Amino acid sequence: MAVLFHSSESYINVEVGEYQEFSRPEPEVSSTERNTKPKFRHFSVVLLSFGLLCVLQGVLNISLRLALSQPCPKVEIVEHTCPKGWLMFASSCYYISSQQRNWDNSRKDCLQRDADLVIINSRQEQAFLMGFTMAAWVGMTDREEEGTWVWVDGTRVQKKKLQWALGQPDGAFGGEDCGDLRTMIDFIGLNDFNCSARSQWICEKKFQ
Repeated sequence: MAVLFHSSESYINVEVGEYQEFSRPEPEVSSTERNTKPKFRHFSVVLLSFGLLCVLQGVLNISLRLALSQPCPKVEIVEHTCPKGWLMFASSCYYISSQQRNWDNSRKDCLQRDADLVIINSRQEQAFLMGFTMAAWVGMTDREEEGTWVWVDGTRVQKKKLQWALGQPDGAFGGEDCGDLRTMIDFIGLNDFNCSARSQWICEKKFQ
């Protein structure tokens, strides 16, 4: 659109038109800059991760120091020992007499020692006790019922779990109601014998 102004001296010719706005061109980014930005972002992630690891390490160190600074509970170690002159096997102490008495008096001696005639629970225990004497009273009897052997604590004797001397128990010589342990060349194992006979004996007591 054109507008014409007239005057006496001169004239002014002004053109008015519509203008179109053009977007400003973005600055060109070189290929070097484009390659640098992803690398910088990757470096930032690594740096942040390293910082977090340092923080975690510090927290862990503080926690360990606090834990180690706490007083540790005392562990009491109890050393089991047997009285002088007694033998130790597993959790028991054994006294093997050097004198000879009948079964009842032998048991009285054990009771006076805060023990009792030995109760044999396994072949391993029996093997440990054999060889100290040729014959020694042990804590079993069938006085209450013939043929039913019980230990001094009232439990039944497991015949098949222990070694008996050949042909024993046989109830010979008019009654053999007390048990002993034999270690002879041709007669090894548990045996029934007359309670009034005199023999050595074995006492046993458990660790307290």
